[in-house]
Amino acid sequence: MAGGQLTSFEHILLGMICAAPSSGYDLKRIFAATPMGIYQPSSGALYPALRRLELKGLVRAQTSPGRTGEPARTGSPARRRRVYEPTQTGRAAHTGWLRTPVEQATVSRDLGLHLMRFAMMEYLFPREEVLTFLQNLTDALAAFTAELERYTAATDLSDSHHPRLALDHGLAVHRASLRWAEHAIAALSAAPIPAPEPAGSVLPAGARSE
Repeated sequence: MAGGQLTSFEHILLGMICAAPSSGYDLKRIFAATPMGIYQPSSGALYPALRRLELKGLVRAQTSPGRTGEPARTGSPARRRRVYEPTQTGRAAHTGWLRTPVEQATVSRDLGLHLMRFAMMEYLFPREEVLTFLQNLTDALAAFTAELERYTAATDLSDSHHPRLALDHGLAVHRASLRWAEHAIAALSAAPIPAPEPAGSVLPAGARSE
């Protein structure tokens, strides 16, 4: 793969395209209308990121007639949409990103990305692999939270009201994340294993189709 490592936003775009081939307009609507927008660096970041993914050989664009409701330029012929789909190299890069180990040193900073990776694992990885990921996340969160608790106990903040409240917030957030990770492990462990989808079956609920 040329061009070095991908940004977090490029990884998320690649994952979305791996889940369902999409035009830039499709992706733009998702970022504008859903909580996915928190991962977009700016409103103008989408199309340059798609071009970079294409130049790196991770996605390719197929041209098709424009979709109803998709804006066209005034005075121009009917707009044709570029639908991006992953290449084999792109799918391999996406899978590799999903399997990136969780590190204690960065678990707090990257927590949102870890949750996004967990969401994208559904229908791709066996349950055992997802549970291993969640256990690694739990271990990293537990270690980070314990370190934060030790710091709190050893630091005298009696004369600093605001820093103490900020530290309390950090503890509350990471304890809640740790409880969620433990709950997710229990919920997935208890859920029945789904039967394999028959050939020609419809996409899973929530997946997008063209």
